[in-house]
Amino acid sequence: MQDSSAIRSTTTKGSRGFNLIELMVVLAIITILAAIAVPSYSSYITQSRAKGASSDLVALALVYEADFQTALAYPIYAAGTVIPAVPSNRTGTQATYFPSWSPAEGSYYTYTLNSSASAYTLTATANTGTCVLTLSNLGTRTAAGNCGFTSW
Repeated sequence: MQDSSAIRSTTTKGSRGFNLIELMVVLAIITILAAIAVPSYSSYITQSRAKGASSDLVALALVYEADFQTALAYPIYAAGTVIPAVPSNRTGTQATYFPSWSPAEGSYYTYTLNSSASAYTLTATANTGTCVLTLSNLGTRTAAGNCGFTSW
């Protein structure tokens, strides 16, 4: 007959793997890390898109200022005039004045303008969310809503 202590030692040596409590602890740690990382990443994406839209507004202002240099007046557009992000979708005077302006964040922002012969205000509004960026001919820049920054 075999000794009972010998039987016990062979069965404990043969056990391999993880028990349920160990797996649940690992799952809890992963959940906590994900709960911290996902909102931070979302905030980072919102802020980077807003920074890209602010660059798009500066590029549009450069186009506007170039037109002013040749005509000594800004092109006149009614308040809220939308400039399509894709150049081929622009018609009329928009196609004439803004043929090469192509916004990097055109998929995420809508660009509008309001201008007279002596002044303009350019606006980028997020398609989702509350971020609104403005730039005037005087260089006044504002950021309102959830842009990830308050000034630019």
